[in-house]
Amino acid sequence: MNRLKILLVKEWRESMRNKMVLFGVILLPVFLVGTSIFMITAAQDGDPIEQIILFNTALMYFLLLPTIIPLAIAVYSIVGEKEQTTLEPLLATPISDTELFLGKAMASVIPALIVNWASFGVFLLLIRVLVGDVPLQLLTAPWLASIFGLSPLLALFSVGVTMIVSSRASDARAAYQFSSFAILPGLVPLIIYSTQKTLVDMRLIALEALLLIIVDVGVLYFAIKLFRREQILTRWK
Repeated sequence: MNRLKILLVKEWRESMRNKMVLFGVILLPVFLVGTSIFMITAAQDGDPIEQIILFNTALMYFLLLPTIIPLAIAVYSIVGEKEQTTLEPLLATPISDTELFLGKAMASVIPALIVNWASFGVFLLLIRVLVGDVPLQLLTAPWLASIFGLSPLLALFSVGVTMIVSSRASDARAAYQFSSFAILPGLVPLIIYSTQKTLVDMRLIALEALLLIIVDVGVLYFAIKLFRREQILTRWK
């Protein structure tokens, strides 16, 4: 645990020096929160069906954040270190491959969840200030379960895929491009939910959670298996 704590602090310090990481952690949440607020305020006097569609779309942005935020952090955690020649000394330490993977994965997932849930809280607060009351459609059990239950599963998938790509890629640009596929699980429900003419129900959330758990277990299993320090160094020589 002490080694993981040291690794987490190291990862966060180095990530905050990267402009791409800062963009994903700060600017993107601000943009999506602003877009969500605009949708909710625009839906106040609209048709009930249109209101539901806008509510679903606005809330789905908070399922995109946990997939996008860890993307930049996780890619940088390996590719960025290799480019700056700081990866070799780290791989020479007594820390195991599993500890190294878990440390880098947690360094991506934890900030993503904190920023996502904080953004949702700011969103509700601003809606309260601007509208005068928070619409009950924003606080239904299915949506709360989605934002607080599905977010960790989406973040884990994003990090797992990104770590696989980042550890196996031999080119930094290729790693960034291929890791973008980790956003797909967040885009699929966005497409489905934004076309729903009724509020999202718990059955849909439970089904998505079950599928994500199965996929996450498989992705993380292969990510740990493929995460070999000797191969990472060899592929980048």
